[in-house]
Amino acid sequence: MTAISVIVPVYNAERYIAECLDALCAQTFKDIEILCADDGSVDGTGNILIAYAKKDQRVRILTQPNSGPAAARNLGLKNANGRYIMFCDADDWYQPDCCEQMLKLMEREKPDIAVCRCNVIIEELDAKKREHTAAEAFYNSREEGLRRMNDELRVTTSVVLWNKIFRREFIERFGICFPEGCEHDDDAFWMLCGLFADSVYFTSRRLYNYRIRANSIMSNYFNKKPKNKYDRYKVCNFVYDFLQKKELLAANLPAVSDFYRRQVGMMFFDLFSAEELTEIVDGLNNRHLDYLFAFSQGKIISARRQGIENAGWWKLCKYALKAKLAGGDRGKTLKQEKRVIRSQIKMKKVLQRQKAV
Repeated sequence: MTAISVIVPVYNAERYIAECLDALCAQTFKDIEILCADDGSVDGTGNILIAYAKKDQRVRILTQPNSGPAAARNLGLKNANGRYIMFCDADDWYQPDCCEQMLKLMEREKPDIAVCRCNVIIEELDAKKREHTAAEAFYNSREEGLRRMNDELRVTTSVVLWNKIFRREFIERFGICFPEGCEHDDDAFWMLCGLFADSVYFTSRRLYNYRIRANSIMSNYFNKKPKNKYDRYKVCNFVYDFLQKKELLAANLPAVSDFYRRQVGMMFFDLFSAEELTEIVDGLNNRHLDYLFAFSQGKIISARRQGIENAGWWKLCKYALKAKLAGGDRGKTLKQEKRVIRSQIKMKKVLQRQKAV
């Protein structure tokens, strides 16, 4: 059995794919397979892949009609033979010892997942300016060492796939896959991995080179130009339905409810009509999540269901006062509870207005 399967989703990447494959073929650790999942490229990408497959038998070409990166990643997972799974975007590249170092972590520490740091290459900036960009902080976790997976780690760790190595047995045991036909598929994949993983190892080594270019998906995201405005909602429903089919929803409902809350909070509400927002809210509340949702002033708001009937200004003032007097973790918890009550009070007002109409 091959040690590592590296899955590379490819679509019209003739400008970058050679650099990506050169780095993979030159890895210091040789027992890898390179699965290039060609998502119906119409430029010269296919010919480049064929040339590399002829030079290096570890390069395998998988083809499909254009169906999106999620389908390409699923195609790679179905054809993977390695004990471990890694991902690489076609316009990025590994450091020479990336596979070697990530494998050592998995073999030594025995986690389900390991996470490395990366170099962020922004094409418009020189090297000195890149070191201080928000992207550097966004993609590089401050965590180090072996950690027991928990809600906080699942939420604070970047969902990107290319800085991680996964134990394949772990992925196949739970049947984890990607929601096809929408962006943010990595959010769903990481959410499920975070729910099922026992442990994760973080290394401070920068083993991946991530290129940000003007027309990339992530650039479009940060510029607030989503191609499919319902995708985050679809990703949430994928996770919900996935767990429901496996009869694991009840045990994970608090985490799934929070996932809905965070994903819906990142949707771009100026792109939706009032009717569409109302329909989304109805769909959310019909799933009986731990959060209650409502449409107010052109956006969706949320509040924790538990305790909402008793939430009031007197309770808010009490927690606000306690938070000022307390320090450390106790003060942090009280401040969080204050935010919860504030959102519940707002929700009660919205619901009262809706009843009055």
